[in-house]
Amino acid sequence: MKFTKIILDQEITKKLSTLKNRTGLTPNILCRYGLMLSLNDPTKPDPTLYKQNGQELLRHILLGDLDTILIALFKQRAYKDKCDLNDEKFLLDLFRAHVNRGAELLYNRVKELKDLQRLI
Repeated sequence: MKFTKIILDQEITKKLSTLKNRTGLTPNILCRYGLMLSLNDPTKPDPTLYKQNGQELLRHILLGDLDTILIALFKQRAYKDKCDLNDEKFLLDLFRAHVNRGAELLYNRVKELKDLQRLI
């Protein structure tokens, strides 16, 4: 899957800022946790629910050293959801939706740093 950046929804960007204040973790780290939460959710996120009017995250910052693993887990989930793995545009929209939804799930579950430990 080829992309250099994603742009988050403005509301999600605000929630990530709040989470940063609660935990001290940067948005890219929070998005990694959120992505894992979203991939574990049995429902498929709706890409149309999330606008691209918030924070921009470069791929190498967002995924870091976990790039290969996180993309593989995402593709495995997309395959399980019977998505067309050759449709790069749809996959990117779906990936962005997973990141947005995951950040929202994280926001609802984490009030302070120690709450992350319970999620692991």
